[in-house]
Amino acid sequence: MEIKNNYTNSPKIKYKSPVTPSFQGITSKVSKAIYDKNEIYELCNEYGTKFNGIVGKPPADWVFSIPFDKRPEKIKELYANFGKIFSELRGQANIYWTRRSVQTKLKHLLKQTGIVKNQKQVKLSYTDSGSFGDVYKLDVKDESFAVKVYHALFQTGWTYHDYNGNYFEQPAAQYLKKKIPKKHNNWFNFYFGDLYNGIMVSKFENGDYPFDGKPFNTQKIGLSTTREHYSEKNILEGRILDIGMVDIWPHAKNKTMRYVYAKTMNDQQAPFKVLEKTLKWKPSEFYNERLKGVFYSLQIVSNENAKKCLDLLLPAADKEVSLYIADNIFYAPYSLRQGIFDSLIAKNNEKVDMALAKNLECIEGAITPESRTYKVLQSRNNENVNARLKKLY
Repeated sequence: MEIKNNYTNSPKIKYKSPVTPSFQGITSKVSKAIYDKNEIYELCNEYGTKFNGIVGKPPADWVFSIPFDKRPEKIKELYANFGKIFSELRGQANIYWTRRSVQTKLKHLLKQTGIVKNQKQVKLSYTDSGSFGDVYKLDVKDESFAVKVYHALFQTGWTYHDYNGNYFEQPAAQYLKKKIPKKHNNWFNFYFGDLYNGIMVSKFENGDYPFDGKPFNTQKIGLSTTREHYSEKNILEGRILDIGMVDIWPHAKNKTMRYVYAKTMNDQQAPFKVLEKTLKWKPSEFYNERLKGVFYSLQIVSNENAKKCLDLLLPAADKEVSLYIADNIFYAPYSLRQGIFDSLIAKNNEKVDMALAKNLECIEGAITPESRTYKVLQSRNNENVNARLKKLY
């Protein structure tokens, strides 16, 4: 893991973050997009041992406590051992002697790295357990931190496990930390996680710092929270304490879609304005991404505004955009889907026809052999399309 020390005493050099060192690799990656745990696992394989399983950064006070010239070395030492020590508590929440042993090792590590000067400044206690991990309170000097030790490094089974537990929660917390403006962020304060050892470190919330501002609407960045997040056990003085069980929307992973969708949430005319501007550009990959973003955003506009966009979008759509629309026709208002079908089928493209056949159930009355829509697709005499049509009826 490459660590760059961004802190300097020179007034001539200014950095974005004078507090903490910057970390290269997976932290930068997950700060820009959300991933499920399977995708994170693949990213870990891609980056190999370069980042030691670490996502995020240590608390600023920890960094400042370390002598400037020793920070890269000491933070590497911290990351190499902190999660490893805490992993000894996995499945041992109620074992006093294990907790005492871990506390002793932590005291030594934090003193060795220079984060504390006196081992008495470190204290560890067990607080609670959940479906995916045990939570401990770690007191370091005058600050308290919550350290979650996950029950399993990679839990599989039900689908919702993809959005819970180790390999999901730490990267998701890092994504939220980077994407939500601080004054609107009512989530817990995440610091760092160790994916290889299955731990996550955040600020210990005890209600002393209530959130009384306007929460950020996470749908703008492609996440929607479940009722579980607003249950009594997961919220304290306005702050959400648990990251698991969020629903991830497609625009969470696509910058252009996020841009158009966020603008549409504030202005129903936004897709049309974006479309008008984009159609004046020369065709390019980014041009097509903007057109896809406009179509994707039609799911939250009125039928009138959607039709206004489609009248411009459909004639301009090339094969790539046409295929995207056919694959995602369900984003359009129900009453407009037949018109979209008629426009796309006229392009006479085999891949587009196949995508339309797959989504034929989205169109009212289209899956009966007597319907005009069904007959048009059948008349193409495409073996794959006909096989799909037979499955529908």
